[in-house]
Amino acid sequence: MNNKKYIMSIDIGTQSVRAIVFDNNGNQIQNERVLNKPYYSLKPGWAEVPADEYWSKMCIVTNKIAEKMGDKKYDIGACAITANRDNIIPLDENGDYIRDWITWIDQRRVPKAVENCYVGLSTLERILYKVKKKTFDFLSYQSKFNWFKYYEPDTYERAYKYLSIAGLVTYKLTGEFKDSVGMQVGVLPINHRKLEWYDLDVVYKIIGVRPDQLPVLCHPNEIMGYVTKKASEETGLPQGLPIVAAGGDKQCETLGSGCFKDGQAVISYGTLATIAVTSNRYVQDNNFTYYTWPSSIKGAWNPEFIIYRGYWLVTWFCRQYVEEEGFPNLIDEMNIQAKDVPPGANGLFVYPFWTPHAALYPKAKGAIIGWTDYHEKEHLYRAILESIAFDLRDGLHVIEKDTKHKIEELYIVGGGSKSDVSMQLTADIFNMPAKRLQTHEVCAIGAAINAGLAINMFENEEDAVKNMTRVSEVFHPIKENVEVYNDIFNNVYNKMYTNGKEIFETLAKYE
Repeated sequence: MNNKKYIMSIDIGTQSVRAIVFDNNGNQIQNERVLNKPYYSLKPGWAEVPADEYWSKMCIVTNKIAEKMGDKKYDIGACAITANRDNIIPLDENGDYIRDWITWIDQRRVPKAVENCYVGLSTLERILYKVKKKTFDFLSYQSKFNWFKYYEPDTYERAYKYLSIAGLVTYKLTGEFKDSVGMQVGVLPINHRKLEWYDLDVVYKIIGVRPDQLPVLCHPNEIMGYVTKKASEETGLPQGLPIVAAGGDKQCETLGSGCFKDGQAVISYGTLATIAVTSNRYVQDNNFTYYTWPSSIKGAWNPEFIIYRGYWLVTWFCRQYVEEEGFPNLIDEMNIQAKDVPPGANGLFVYPFWTPHAALYPKAKGAIIGWTDYHEKEHLYRAILESIAFDLRDGLHVIEKDTKHKIEELYIVGGGSKSDVSMQLTADIFNMPAKRLQTHEVCAIGAAINAGLAINMFENEEDAVKNMTRVSEVFHPIKENVEVYNDIFNNVYNKMYTNGKEIFETLAKYE
């Protein structure tokens, strides 16, 4: 057992950067947070962030932590880094930024790359391309590397390394071009089954990147390096502090919630809403209904169903009624009033595809159905929450089929977990217990578990979860509510796309 008292997480999200110090029982010793600048858009659909934004904000929070802890900062045994995923920044040979971040929100695509997929491929590679055409076309079209190649050739030529947020912070802290395999989410040349970079040249050619431009991959719980003297001066962290591989934010949420066994799933009610499970074997959906990412548990995977417009819909709702500073008060008001709205929102139904699901419902549009002069904003609010849960239930069915494990309990995290209305309707729509965690910092807990395992503070993941996580409340399904939601799910939600597809296609002509 390591004699260090504390472990630390650095959690870099879309909206903020956090640094949290925990003891080995999951108690927060210090917690500092600073807001990020919002992304900017040079063109519609683009989303970029200033190059130094995340590192500079991280230095702010770590210095505050160090100042508050004083000499106790030397009792921190290890620090693990987690971050939001699918963000890319190129560095030159000196390790300097070439341009700003292209973020996960960014929607730019590269049709030229699909048109030129054959260029530079050998005869054998062309045969392989034909076999995997659907997958390769998808990857080439979505690749941020290809965007640089076709639209920013100077960046493409100068790029020495491409890094994720966690990879960039690791480099800044340790001087090592290393990153966790658990951070490799998005269009990257990674063999998720083997949890390593691909050894097929054709994959790199299709995506538009070279193997030498990528960081060395480390597995969760592995020490990637140690805080350098220069980094210590910038961050306030002790020189020599081990920096540990964790996973992306959603994977850390999965571990930090306590979801690590068969029969468990975690719902993250965030801007990007997800439902995920932990699997000890790799499963894949060839239609991309869900994605299987490397877990923050070594040698495991997280099949994950994604709704790009998850609790973003709540933000959209708020914008219809109040200015941004009034969002928290409005949500508090709605969570009280929506308790008096019955399941099914008095006949109001929301089809949640403000952004369509590319695999399940590629032509879907958002819709509000059943509106009458009786309905008030609390009905719309409840119908939105119900719609997100319906969509996640839809995705879970696909995951259950592939993993061959029936889910029997749900852990709920993210902003939506704070709402009793959301918790209860989740239990009802899924017809299983929905568990609320004691802390909102579930992602940071997951990363801290990785840090603790790296220094032998815990025996294994089960021991770590037992010590670090707490369930504060369990919401059980109510039979009569379950019946209502099954009716709506089967006879409205499931039929909506089939019956409305031609309508959606007609409307699409006039976008």
